[in-house]
This record gives sequence, C-alpha cells and structure tokens, in this order.
Amino acid sequence: MVNSKTAALLTGASGYLGGSLLVHLIRKFEIETRNVKLYTLVRKPEQVSQVHELGGDVTVLIGDVMDAEGMKKLIIDNSISIVIETVDARLFTVAQPCIEALAVVKEKLSVPVHFVHTSGAKMHSSQVGIDQSGFLNDDGDVYNTLARVDTQHPVMKKFVRVNNEIIDYAESKGVRSYIVAPPMVYGPGKGFGNKISIQNAALVRVARALGQLYQIDTTDTIWALMHIDDQCALYATVLAGVLDLKAPYGKDGFYFSENGTFSWRQLSLALLNALRKRNSLDAVDKLPVATEGDLVAMSQVLRCDVGMVPLSFAGNCLIRGNNARKLGWTPQYGVEHLMSSAEEEVAFIIKEDKVFAFPGAKLP
Repeated sequence: MVNSKTAALLTGASGYLGGSLLVHLIRKFEIETRNVKLYTLVRKPEQVSQVHELGGDVTVLIGDVMDAEGMKKLIIDNSISIVIETVDARLFTVAQPCIEALAVVKEKLSVPVHFVHTSGAKMHSSQVGIDQSGFLNDDGDVYNTLARVDTQHPVMKKFVRVNNEIIDYAESKGVRSYIVAPPMVYGPGKGFGNKISIQNAALVRVARALGQLYQIDTTDTIWALMHIDDQCALYATVLAGVLDLKAPYGKDGFYFSENGTFSWRQLSLALLNALRKRNSLDAVDKLPVATEGDLVAMSQVLRCDVGMVPLSFAGNCLIRGNNARKLGWTPQYGVEHLMSSAEEEVAFIIKEDKVFAFPGAKLP
C-alpha cells in the first residue's frame, strides 16, 4: 500500500550526527505539518525502544547500511523516496544500494526521489590538494574542482572521488542527489547513542593521555567550524528544500556547513588549558611543534596509523556555505562560541567518552 505521506529514511540514529538530527526532526521540523512519514535505521533490536523514548512519530527499521540487499528491500518495501545518509562519508558502496532502491521507488510511485549524502570537509580542503588561496563556495563549480584534484595522500586518494561518483550514479538512475559536507562539528549531541564529536574528542583524548597537545603544521592552519545545533538546522533546511523541490541538486547540490573558521593552534590551546584548569595547573600559551615521536605517540592514543594524525588535527579548509543560506538557513554559533565553550566541551567529552582508556594518563 502506497503511503499518502512522503516517506523519508534517516540512517545513523545511534551516531553523533544522525542521532542529533533525529531529535531535531522530531522536535523542531513539524513532521506532521509537512506531511512526512519519518523512518530511522538502527542495527540492534534494543535500540528500537531507545528511539521511541525520544518521543515523536518515528518508524524504526532494523538493518545495516553495509547490507546492500537488505537496504534495498527496506527502502522499496516502505516506499521511501528520501534517504538521508549520515553513516560513512567515504564509501560509495553505502550510497549505491540506496540510490538503486530509490530508482525503483521512483518508477513505482512516479514521484521525485532524493539521496542526501553526508560527506566531509576534508574532501574539500588542503588535505586533498584543493587550492587554499581563496574560499571554495558551494554554489560555485565544486564538482569540476573535485574532478581536477590529483591528491597524493594515500588515504584521501581513495575517497576524494566519492562525492562525484554519487552525483554521477544518482543522475544516471534519475535520483536527485545532495552532498552535505560538515567540517569540525562540536557541541553536545542530542541523540540516544554517541553524543561527542570526532575531532574535539580526539584532541581531548590525546591531551589527557600525553599531558600535551602539539602544533602539527609549522604554520598556523585554519579550518571551518560548525556547532551541532547549526548542523542539524542545515540538514532540516535542505530537507525542507527537497520536499518543496527548491533545493539545488546534482552537480549544483553541494551544501557546505560552516559558520567561520578557527585556528587549530588556538583550539588546541583552549582545550588543553581547559584540561589543565581541571587538574589545577597553570595555563600555557604555546604548543610545541610535533616531532615524529610525538606523532607516533598520538597515533597510539588514537589507535590509528601515524599518517592519519595530520589528517585529524591540521590543514586548511576554506569553504563557504551559500546554498543552504539561500534556502533560509541561519547558523547561530561562530568561532567566539567555539573558543568560549572550551571548558564545557571538555567536561562533556570526559563525561560521555566511552572509548578513552590510556594507562598512565597524565591529565585524567
């Protein structure tokens, strides 16, 4: 039986981005008024009740985005015409079955179908070799900028083409695609699962374990920032534009999330000094430049290859998000809030961090 409402599926409900967005859609998006039937995806049966405890009219599906055939079946069986993917920015194999299933729904219902992919700012930064002499605007020619990139980084080389692959494949299937690219996202998450961000949590883990943070680049590099509440509002703005068929899509459908830039050195100092204050230590005003040994120690804390450390805490990302602003998105939190909330951010990360466990940590 065909739903009279537009069926939208949000993946990643237990994650930082997806969980926070789910709460935002339940509490602030006016789903009923917009005639949307909201679905979300969880992997474990016990998570179904956790979603229901958030309130709101949400249908919970159990599945795994890595199960291609299972994802296709869920989308087709529930006549879902909008998929918002928040799970993995790097893998085309996550997007492909969703796009294929949406194409089937389009043929079945004769309605426009839409795939919203969560990318990442790294794919639009110096980390892949994009020119940083000026800002990259999302209402400019991002598609061809990415097509011309010839990154030499062995990790990023695998992922820099994913956005364009998704756009091209979706177009070939008659699916409208949208690329949302969050930068460094901070602030307390709102969902039932992971409530802490990636970069800030990693910086705090390193500072706690080693008693120090480091300047990775010899120059003071800068990156785009985004508060989690503003990030959720951007997704909601894009979704509203999708429903109204007003949001640019395909090669024109990039949505950079940013509300200014921050300095990696200044952010690291703010987080480190927040930790030092908790441990009754004086503030510092300088960071040592990381040696090879320091990078190895950081990689051991983060349980990653040493080559991933500079990708996590360095580089320039000069992006401007104009497309969502044209649709009415108005972010509230800029760099002043990021820096002034360092103590609250550190306290929240320590409270919520389920991963950190480092024998002999110097700033517990």
